[in-house]
Amino acid sequence: MGVSKINWQVINRRRKGISLVFLHGSTMTKEGMEPFAKKFKNYNCLCMDLPAHGQAKGEEPKDIAEFAAVIEENIKRLIKKRILTKRVVLLGYSMGGAIACEIAIRKKINLYGLVILSSGGDLSSNTPLVDGLKEPPEEQFKTGDILEYLFGIDTCGVVKNKIKRLFMETKVDDKIGYKDLMVSNAYNHLELCAKIKVPTYIVHGSADQIVLPNAAIETCNAIKNSQILIVPRKGHAAIYEATDYIVRNICKFIYKI
Repeated sequence: MGVSKINWQVINRRRKGISLVFLHGSTMTKEGMEPFAKKFKNYNCLCMDLPAHGQAKGEEPKDIAEFAAVIEENIKRLIKKRILTKRVVLLGYSMGGAIACEIAIRKKINLYGLVILSSGGDLSSNTPLVDGLKEPPEEQFKTGDILEYLFGIDTCGVVKNKIKRLFMETKVDDKIGYKDLMVSNAYNHLELCAKIKVPTYIVHGSADQIVLPNAAIETCNAIKNSQILIVPRKGHAAIYEATDYIVRNICKFIYKI
């Protein structure tokens, strides 16, 4: 698969210091990450579309490693163009977290830091809801059908509806979304996570039903230079359910790198 350019959006433009690159999750586009990225006001932030997502052309990569290769080349290109600074912290959510993890394992680019959001190095053993999607015919999959599983156990209806709207308004076609989930479900490089030396921060909701919290705990145990934040009572959408709390803690982590 050839490396292709992908779409991106700069937020909170800064020409110096640390750049934060945000990778979205399954069924999503970069617009779904923008509300979260906008909270990091002191950093140069950039949200990327994954290949075959948003306005990006071409076929979906067949595995997480192929996604990682495209993101690596585009980050290199953006650093060369000075859109990104050389100190890049990669923040990946859900499938984007697996891609970020893979990039840190591969070491094709020099990361300044790594933040894994609601994800981990082994999704194959920790995504039972996705396992259940394999039985019905692929064409029956609808993104809207899984959105109720995003939430924790104390998220109010108003917040749930706001997050659901965001996911529905920024989603990809359901065929791409289904492929995303299957690619994520196949990923397991937990043992290789021991190769990650970059400072790593892992954030996960304690009530996540889509990617079980065990994925975060195992990944933290595998990466020597890592910290973990388990967000009580929040689900797979923790970064949208407890945004300010999570942003504060990530900023503390980045400040100390």
